[in-house]
Amino acid sequence: MGNPRSNETRRRIVDAARELFMKHGHDGVNMRELAERAGVNKGLLHYYFKTKDSIFKEVFQHQAGRLYTEVLDIVEGDGPFEDKVVAMVERYFVMLTEVPSLPVFVMFEVQRDPGMVARSPFRDTILRIAALIGPELRKRRLPPERADGMQFLIDILSLCAFTFAMLPGIAKVMKFTKAQRASFLEVRKTHIIAMIQNSLIP
Repeated sequence: MGNPRSNETRRRIVDAARELFMKHGHDGVNMRELAERAGVNKGLLHYYFKTKDSIFKEVFQHQAGRLYTEVLDIVEGDGPFEDKVVAMVERYFVMLTEVPSLPVFVMFEVQRDPGMVARSPFRDTILRIAALIGPELRKRRLPPERADGMQFLIDILSLCAFTFAMLPGIAKVMKFTKAQRASFLEVRKTHIIAMIQNSLIP
């Protein structure tokens, strides 16, 4: 068991990093700002995290671990699978709204280190979710290529993640105000839910 004070300091750094990454994106944050927001000096910050990317990776592990635990709870819960699809997409959107630069970072990191997700603490949770989704799809007599739980999970993840990865560019092209950006995301979320639910129809 770790030192409670040490664990609390690490958690404070990660929480401060998540807030800053959410507000400014990965590239808009530096180590000095992170230290100030967390209430630690730069030496202590570097003791826990050597680089900004290592902190961002910790944010990813924390956010994704929380997300997939919640998604597993949704899939294991009662109610129609169509309603579970809505809840899953909404959870992805909440997480990506909290840390919008996460998809780009993760895609880059997975290309650089393909074993990152395989070594993550939520690997087994992802496999469990996919294993639970498979029977739901087969129950609907979908063709084999559309009845794979992992493919279905990747469909949801990729549609949500790509939306946020492309959002800065889309917002620039469309000259969105803050309100228009929020409205676009709501419409996009509804569109993704409809696409996924339609894929459940044989």
